[in-house]
Formats: sequence, C-alpha cells, structure tokens
Amino acid sequence: MKKIPKKFWVVPLVVIISIGVVLIIIDAFVLPYYVSNAECRVPNVVGKHKDEAINILKDLNLNPIVKTARYDERYQKDHVMFQNPHTNALVKEGRRIYLTVSGGEQTVIMPFLLNKTVRDAQITLERNGLVLGEIQEVESDLEPETIVEQQYLEGKELPHGTSVLVKVSIGPKVGMARVPNILGKPLKDAENILKSSSLKIGVKTFINSTTLLPNTVVDQQPSEDELVSVGDSVDVVITQTKSDK
Repeated sequence: MKKIPKKFWVVPLVVIISIGVVLIIIDAFVLPYYVSNAECRVPNVVGKHKDEAINILKDLNLNPIVKTARYDERYQKDHVMFQNPHTNALVKEGRRIYLTVSGGEQTVIMPFLLNKTVRDAQITLERNGLVLGEIQEVESDLEPETIVEQQYLEGKELPHGTSVLVKVSIGPKVGMARVPNILGKPLKDAENILKSSSLKIGVKTFINSTTLLPNTVVDQQPSEDELVSVGDSVDVVITQTKSDK
C-alpha cells in the first residue's frame, strides 16, 4: 500500500481550519454587531424644512443625506420633496436616509426692453423664460411701435413664466411737432427747417462772434427733439459782427 504524500492532506486541513476561524470571527464579532443594531421605522419628513427633517432623523440615530436641490413650485424652497427609504420602512440605526430638497420656484431676471420693437421684446422675454403679456398703446415722443415702458424694472427677479405688460408708442399726440436741430445753420436755412416742421422762428438774440459767419444759429430753445405744439416758436441766438450793431 502506497503512503499518501503529506501535501495531499496538509492543504485541505489548512483550508478547513481557515474556514473555521473565519466562521468563528463572524459568529463572535460581525453577526453580534449587526444583530445588536436596533431597528426603527423611517418617519415621514416630506414637506418639512430640511433642518427640521435632519433633526428628526438624527434623533432616531439615522443618517440624513441631503441631495442636490431642484426647482419645484409645489414645494417651498429648502423643503423635502422626496425621501429614500420611504416612510415606515424598517431600517437599522445608522442607515442613510436620502432627502431631495426643493429649490423653490424657479426665478429669472427681467431684461431691458425699452426702445425695442414689440417683436424684439417678445423674443427677449422668451429667451429669459418670461412671456409677453398685455400691450398698451400710448402717445409718446419715441418712435411708433417701440417699447416706452415695461411693467418690471430691469434686473428684477421674477418667477419663471411671468407675464410682462408693456406700453408701446403710437407716436406723439396729434397736433404736436418735434423740434429739429438748427444749430450751426444760417438763419434763413433755420427758418426753412422749422417751417417744414410746422414751426417758426421766435425771439432772436444776437451775440458778437469773430469766428462764425453772421446770422449763424448758435443756440435754440426748445432744444432738439423736444415735443411742442404745431405752430410754436423756437427762440434762437444768432451771431453778428460788431459792425452789425
């Protein structure tokens, strides 16, 4: 009868002993640790402020983990929207409880609309998450079909999707005229320019000048672009030489 080599029974013996040691360790240390941990049911913290929810969970020896907030108008800012594990789930103490917190209602910034056309204003609002609302037509010295007033000031924080009222120019009031620029013009030319705008020369004030030709307009009142009634006068300051006195 052949003698069995020593290595054929030593290796299995070592394996068996090792497994036994591992089982003893698990039985003595690992299992008691898990078994000794108390269990509890997860409370409902949905709808609560995140700070209150965290305190409730910590009081039960649970480990709250706040996840990245997201916008949701159904929940106030910093209030719990979802929790995982769910309410009444049976868990061990120390279990992580994941909380999804609301960022509140999404807000956007009001853009600048003045002097834009209605179409441009609509595009600008839509790009910023807002909606063009009521359009009111008003008399204005600004160009017709341009925005002269906006409901909210530029830079104001608004809820996403807010409707914005604007006022649009339909031009100046009937019977009004815009004063043209006549500075630097000879008096005769200035008179013709004013006449084409249904205006006329008013009071003439003369000043001496050695650099400008006589009868050159150097000042005017009202100023360029002011609105006045049709037929009004524009007072002017005109150059003269000393010999003109």
